[in-house]
Amino acid sequence: MSSSFGLRSTGLLVFGGRIVSAFTGLLFTIMVARWLSPSNFGTWEVIVTLVTFSSYPVGVVAYWATRDVARGRMIGRTALASGGLLSAVGLVLYFGFTFVTYSRISAPVLPFLLGALLVPLAYWSAVTNSLVQGFRPGVYAYSLVISEVAKLSVAYSALYIYRLGIEGVIVALMAAYLIQSVVSTYFVRLTAAERFDFAQTRRWSRLAWLPAVSYLPTVLAVADTFVVALGFGTAIVGYYQVVFMVAGVVGYSSALAFSLYPLLLQGGNERLPAVSMEFSLLFSIPMAAGAAVLAGPITLLFGTKWLPGALGLAILAVMFVFTSASSIVDQALLGTEKADVGERPNFWALVRSNLLFVPVANILFGAVYVASLYFALAYSFANGYPTSTAVAVWATVELAATVAFTLLKARRARKVARLMPGVSVVYYLASAAVMAGVVYLLSGPLLIQGQGTLAYGASLLGVSLIGGAVYFGILYAIDSRFRDMARALLRLL
Repeated sequence: MSSSFGLRSTGLLVFGGRIVSAFTGLLFTIMVARWLSPSNFGTWEVIVTLVTFSSYPVGVVAYWATRDVARGRMIGRTALASGGLLSAVGLVLYFGFTFVTYSRISAPVLPFLLGALLVPLAYWSAVTNSLVQGFRPGVYAYSLVISEVAKLSVAYSALYIYRLGIEGVIVALMAAYLIQSVVSTYFVRLTAAERFDFAQTRRWSRLAWLPAVSYLPTVLAVADTFVVALGFGTAIVGYYQVVFMVAGVVGYSSALAFSLYPLLLQGGNERLPAVSMEFSLLFSIPMAAGAAVLAGPITLLFGTKWLPGALGLAILAVMFVFTSASSIVDQALLGTEKADVGERPNFWALVRSNLLFVPVANILFGAVYVASLYFALAYSFANGYPTSTAVAVWATVELAATVAFTLLKARRARKVARLMPGVSVVYYLASAAVMAGVVYLLSGPLLIQGQGTLAYGASLLGVSLIGGAVYFGILYAIDSRFRDMARALLRLL
């Protein structure tokens, strides 16, 4: 019971940080989307993708840092130093990708050169976040909120005072990485109590193949941006990424399970994944329903030029419900696995373990998704479909692939942990349906096109808050388990 409650309380803390960051992130995206054209927005996303590609090697350190720290090993100094050294490899990779990319998408070289500064910051951020997850998961909320506020402040100055364009967006992202890394490093400083351990680095190097496989899905997950930009131009990438960022707020519900992984590594019981799944759905279901119903009005907030992405936003909102569920399934499989315990884990035991199954399944997901996406978009553009249809096709392909592979992994996870949430999910669906109807009826008279950005945004926020009040009000009335949980959390606060 205490583990379940600690899981919820830490999850709420991180989720609260994510929600605060969602508002600041929304303001950031509005500023960038209103300032940049779809093509330039797509170019910025390509640069971010190249940074992700270049950060692949740091996964070797981040993967083992989380597992070792969660099991009581204070290897923070070793992890931070190793990550700093690996960032040199990341820079080489970044410039290699840039040389191949920038001329093919007809983009200026200066933003790509400035983007190189993001690489060492991304390495630092990856290592500190891995230490945070294993040592003090709740710290992620503090560092995230502080970094998002810094990003918003720098972006406003860079775009609207100094009028820097893409370069200003990159500078704002640099500020966010730097602030988050500094804050996280401070809060996990106790993990750096021990000296740099060469034996530890040798162990990580010897087992590098496992995180190398495990982090490959992260690269494939953003490869869609790279493939589509090279094949069909950056404009379609811009349209898609704007609504993807908005729909991604639904995926923030996965933060409610942020402490699940370290709890399972520490020996948490098999009920925790089911608790996490139900807790995540409590928020992701209404968020997805609201985003789907308000897809048009939300997209309009970024400017009329982005309206072709509205249908894609509705589809992606549903997709992120399954993305959150997939994250919990992954944590259940990885957190309950013990094949890596010991200084010299058996190679064949690792090969047969969930430590390899999860990344292989996610690699297959990425490969199937990107290949299917390319052919689907090629067909769409060959037949002259409008941009709105192309964005919707992209979102539908991602939704289908996500659902299929989530179910595949869940089938295996049922052998090691409980995943099925309780009957309360039926109440979540019913309450969300009523909420969606109320929000739809209110959106007509309250969300009037032609208002100023601030007035329109305030109206949209008001409608969203009313929807949230309706959802939780109905749920409180019909679900006794939700009432008990709400009262317990209120006592904690």
